[in-house]
Amino acid sequence: MGKRALYREYRPTTFSEVIGQDHITTILKNQVREQNFSHAYLFCGSRGTGKTSSAKILSRAVNCLHPKDGEPCKTCEACRIALEGTADIIEIDAASNNGVDNVRELIDQAQFAPLQLKYRVFIIDEVHMLSTAAFNALLKTLEEPPKHVLFILATTEPQKLPATIISRCQRFDFHRLTIAHILARLQTVLKSVGAEIEPDGLRLIARAADGGMRDALSLLDQCLSFCGNKVSKQDVLDTLGSVGQEVLFSMSAAILSNDAAKCLSILNEVVRNGRDLTVFTGDLNAHLSALLLAKTCGDCSDLLDITDDQMDQYRKQANTASQEQILYALEKLVAAQSNLRYFTAPRILLESTLVRVCRPVDEHTVEALEARIAQLEQNGVRVVSKAETPAFSSPEPEELPIPEAPPEDLPPWEPEPEKPQRAVQTTNPKQPEPKQSPDSKTTADSDPSAINEPDRLWKAVLDRIKRKNPIVFMLAGAGKGVSIKNDLLTVEFPSNAESKMTMLNASMNLSIVNACMNEVKEGMTVVFRSEQLNAGEQKLKSLFGDALTIEDS
Repeated sequence: MGKRALYREYRPTTFSEVIGQDHITTILKNQVREQNFSHAYLFCGSRGTGKTSSAKILSRAVNCLHPKDGEPCKTCEACRIALEGTADIIEIDAASNNGVDNVRELIDQAQFAPLQLKYRVFIIDEVHMLSTAAFNALLKTLEEPPKHVLFILATTEPQKLPATIISRCQRFDFHRLTIAHILARLQTVLKSVGAEIEPDGLRLIARAADGGMRDALSLLDQCLSFCGNKVSKQDVLDTLGSVGQEVLFSMSAAILSNDAAKCLSILNEVVRNGRDLTVFTGDLNAHLSALLLAKTCGDCSDLLDITDDQMDQYRKQANTASQEQILYALEKLVAAQSNLRYFTAPRILLESTLVRVCRPVDEHTVEALEARIAQLEQNGVRVVSKAETPAFSSPEPEELPIPEAPPEDLPPWEPEPEKPQRAVQTTNPKQPEPKQSPDSKTTADSDPSAINEPDRLWKAVLDRIKRKNPIVFMLAGAGKGVSIKNDLLTVEFPSNAESKMTMLNASMNLSIVNACMNEVKEGMTVVFRSEQLNAGEQKLKSLFGDALTIEDS
């Protein structure tokens, strides 16, 4: 038989060899030592963290004739049989055996006593793949199995399991392994196989494993097969299809300085070197995430699991940009990374994303606006908020008086009884002002120019409306007089005030407006139209010229 893969060759055979899961292995060893283990276990965690290995170790430990401190001795007959393979330890892949018939067959086997060992152990891997009917068939046996049966369920997605299954098991959550744990294990394996890898290259492997020991050993095996027993950092980068930290720092510096041309030049070099763009985008996102942590938390070498020198590099680059800039770039590139697999030309998507990230001025979103403001402030431009604006910088609009609430028995659209107008005293007390009757017109009303100019005529009407019904005045104030034709005053409303125009066209409100119009100029009527409709009319006139006649209805 040929050489076995490293992750199989160096799979843990005792609890003490399981890396980074002391909170689980300690409990299991104590249960084996006291012979007080459960009838069902649920092992949860991401890939390569030791779930299946721990299940196999537990299956041997409960059957060991002479366990040592809760560990299988590996020398007794039971351990030898378990290591060689036996019908009493059955491992099932639920991904390919997920039907109710498969579970019923398993239940039937559980009724028989073990052939060679003390306990019959069923290890169901990826148990979340079982169908609903299969779970229902498993429930009763899982709750009250025969005394000689032990169930160990393993899954990477415990949220997909029914609560009735989880409640019948002792649950253990396996943690993702730290880079330090992975490095220690890789160094042990390298020493055993007689190979060497540069420390920076070994750290790249540990980081690329993403918390999984099996992935780390597979990458190590791949590097040794590619380069032999002497592996450099560049060899690891070539094997992973990744780029060095200096490329990531250069790309992020170009992004944060909004140098789109530099970004595209670096990307072109990455493509020419044959790097995988999906891997490169993931590495760049991880780098920007590290910058965001450095900007937010300061010294966070423990969070990033890096050396102090590397932390200084991250902190120095993070200080050249704002938190909003880094966050905006990271969000855009994360979105692009998820879409790369759907594009036949991923380079085009990545290039457009980098250009867009470097030019937030071209995008009209809140995130882009925040990035632009942060960039201005980073360059020494102080952005003053409205609350900080001095009082003399822009005059405050005059506030309209709050109208008094109308009487309960009088709807707001009904005009209030007209009150006689007081004579206004002039500044010269020796020349008394002539008395005005309630029907007399205001100065603006009596001015002939006010009658002939649409906007001034409408303002005179508004003055009357304001005194009679403040509610109608609040609606009508958004309009502007635009034309007088055939005893019709046309009042135009902007597109954002069309709702007010609609309310004014109600019969009650329109009667109040026309009554005030007659007081200002008898025989005149008010009609309303939308600014958007007027724009349409102008476009039609530009097309048809004098051949088109538009009449007010």
